[in-house]
Amino acid sequence: MIEQSAEQNVSRGRMTSKSEPVIVAVDGPAGSGKSSICAKVCELVNWTYLNTGALYRGVGLIATRMNLDLSDDAALANMVEEIEHELRWNSDTKSLFYKDEDLSSKILSQEAGNAASKVAKLPLLRQRLLPVQRNLILSSPKGALVDGRDIGTVVFPRASLKIFLTASLDVRTRRRVNQLEKAGSETKDEATFARIKNEIASRDNQDEQRGQAPLRKADDAVVLDTSAMNINEVVDKIVSMLKEKGLV
Repeated sequence: MIEQSAEQNVSRGRMTSKSEPVIVAVDGPAGSGKSSICAKVCELVNWTYLNTGALYRGVGLIATRMNLDLSDDAALANMVEEIEHELRWNSDTKSLFYKDEDLSSKILSQEAGNAASKVAKLPLLRQRLLPVQRNLILSSPKGALVDGRDIGTVVFPRASLKIFLTASLDVRTRRRVNQLEKAGSETKDEATFARIKNEIASRDNQDEQRGQAPLRKADDAVVLDTSAMNINEVVDKIVSMLKEKGLV
């Protein structure tokens, strides 16, 4: 019943109920800065933010802890059904909780990233996570920025605004290395850069080529290349776009 309700909400297109938020979909490849940028935009406009990539990383990490086969679609879909009520996204702190555990730092690990890449290919799992993602957002009375790889094409195809964030592979690699260094899980050196660059390129290929909800720009999405922009410039640009559309 929950899944049916979520589907009906999306099939209506743009959110029509006053209690439902305006949705802005932000898609793009790994390392394009979606999470940091969306979080800052939401702080400025007082909107809800959901990082769907964190959900996939969290699910992959939990499945790994349970020693589940990451290629067993049915088993993982069943796992999500069992744990979905124990998953909580804190928009204020941008944190994913499983039960009472904050997974935020753990899902930044390469282990979680690799697990997310594997489980994101699975059609039953993706289908089961759709209502989870939608209900997390539809329960908020505020406007919402939702980032991921298939938000504008699958999760919220009738979003009020769609943005496709991208950047060059080298820029995305530098950002990822900096993020991991701040988290204390990597050090800056040429070998680390080369390895992370290869991992991101591999993730790009997997995301673009997967049969279920591949990474692609929605036909009506605005492309925003952040290669030569700092985070504040990108945030200001998106806030301006929201204002131009009359969303804030």
